[in-house]
Amino acid sequence: MAQAPVLDRRSFGADDVIFKEGDHGSVAYIVQSGTVELQRGRGMIAELTEGAIFGEMALIDGAPRMATARAKTPVTVIVLPKMLVDSKLDGVDPFVLRLLHILINNVRNFARLMD
Repeated sequence: MAQAPVLDRRSFGADDVIFKEGDHGSVAYIVQSGTVELQRGRGMIAELTEGAIFGEMALIDGAPRMATARAKTPVTVIVLPKMLVDSKLDGVDPFVLRLLHILINNVRNFARLMD
């Protein structure tokens, strides 16, 4: 039986930037503890707590990060490398993959409209 990969964890202090809007994305994150704020421009667009995944869109569509992720409190995250996400998407029905890309594109277009 294949062993599950050991995933890295990273810790950030309150107000630390995890990634910036416009950055290239090579990993996504799952909040293990603490609170992360997603900011676009000067406005907060989401507050994420335990179990939330963020940074995934850049891994799927290759576009730059559309928001800045900042630790609101001390935060521990589980790091999901692009290779792991890609392996999970391998073999997924092409219709589902296309639908995923359409949804991501819709989110990005909506965000541009809100600027």
